Amino acid sequence: MRVLLVGPEREENLSLRYLSGALLAAGHQATLAAFDSLDDLGRVVAAARGADAVGLSLCFQARAREFLTLATALKLFAPRVPVVVGGHYATCAAAELLEHHPELDLVVLHEGEHTLVELCVAGFDPARYPAIPGLAYRDGAAIRRSAPRPAITDLDGLPHPDRRGPVRRLAGVRTAYLMGSRGCTSSCDYCCIVTLHRMAPGPRFRQRSVASVADEMAALYHQRGVRQFVFHDDNFLVPSVRKNHERLDALQAAWAARGMTGLGFTIKCRPADAERSVFDKLARMGLLRVFLGVESGSAAGLRSIGRTPGARGPEADVAAAEAALALCRELGISAQYTLMCFHPDATLATVRDDLDFFRRHDDFPLNFCRVETYAGTPLEARLRAAGRGRGDYLARTYTIADPAVDVASRLATRIFHQRCWANDSLMEVAIGLDHLGGVLRHFHGGPGVAAARARVRDWTVRVNRDLVALLSELLAIAGETTGLEDPALLRRTRALVDRERASRAALLREGLALRDHVRAL
Repeated sequence: MRVLLVGPEREENLSLRYLSGALLAAGHQATLAAFDSLDDLGRVVAAARGADAVGLSLCFQARAREFLTLATALKLFAPRVPVVVGGHYATCAAAELLEHHPELDLVVLHEGEHTLVELCVAGFDPARYPAIPGLAYRDGAAIRRSAPRPAITDLDGLPHPDRRGPVRRLAGVRTAYLMGSRGCTSSCDYCCIVTLHRMAPGPRFRQRSVASVADEMAALYHQRGVRQFVFHDDNFLVPSVRKNHERLDALQAAWAARGMTGLGFTIKCRPADAERSVFDKLARMGLLRVFLGVESGSAAGLRSIGRTPGARGPEADVAAAEAALALCRELGISAQYTLMCFHPDATLATVRDDLDFFRRHDDFPLNFCRVETYAGTPLEARLRAAGRGRGDYLARTYTIADPAVDVASRLATRIFHQRCWANDSLMEVAIGLDHLGGVLRHFHGGPGVAAARARVRDWTVRVNRDLVALLSELLAIAGETTGLEDPALLRRTRALVDRERASRAALLREGLALRDHVRAL
């Protein structure tokens, strides 16, 4: 069978590449096509020529409408070719997608490596769907599900991801993306990843063996010249210092046994797992940067979003976040974090706590966001049960209980879009520059490196302080308003918008010039 696999590819799409690896290992043909925006629609439709089936990686709820537009175009081009969707969002909203969108033929639920291979063996024959675990499909006018497919416990048994295509580079260093585990040790109410892994029988969190991870890294190291590895595990570290040391020691030994030296890597982890002796070891191993899942600078904020607390509660989690950032600062490890300032129960006090947290840690790349209500999550269910959820399966939203904060959130979404969340936004450039600086220090050295990194740090601090000042002003304005139609609000907000645009443009020009300088080094 010939299968076209389609999804975002701004980074290596490991979801699709694992599926492609499984198909290739089973003797089928697989082709990868990037769909990063609607601008790619024509190229994807052209790539579907001759395919026996098309698989769409519908992970992100925010892009659901774009993928549905693509599915419609694919059906117009080749009506008889099955269009299959999978991923976090598709799994969580499978019934609604099949009910309302005839352009979709079936949904692969949860992990799809084995399911997709079995579909190919069955020739995508609808009569055989009931016998293939892990599917949602139509049976006449009814939406049905086959038996649930258990979570894959033997991750080592999966073929490695399909690595065809050019090797990516960051600051001239060949870079690859990896998964050493699947799932998450936490159960946060807002998280679609947790929701996904709750939907399959079996353990929610699974780790590959060190040997399997090292074998994949060695192949990339020796065959493709990769020296930087970006781990996308939600829990590179687990809540056990002993287990973390054992795994890191085994990983170091495996690297040495396979002739790998001079590596650099990045990870994600919860702040509570950023223990000093573990981070000391990680730094010596080549840790370049870490994304810390801070989420909120207040215990009230963590409780509102249903963040799974550590053993000592949300107050201790905030203290752990402070300590983790201080440790990274001391060890020279770059850290990045985002705060969910606007959530259903946010108040002026909780947002001010978040802004104070930013001020204490404005020497690291940072960002803020509004908590989204992803399909199938406990947060979505809680808001709908309380009558606070609006919208439908494609996009749900809510009103923040505090009217002033709701006004601030609505305005912030518009005022700061280009600064914080658009492609190549100011905050995205800051995050990327910080990463480039870490790569420069670890892999290159030489004249000008220390000075360039100092310039990056200085610029990052100014970017962060400008954002915090503007957010603080917006919060103050919202706290004094009578509503979105208040003439004083409109007048003061217009002046804020003008200043935001001017400062963003100036900082972005400086940041892009600095990025060119770092790349030249």
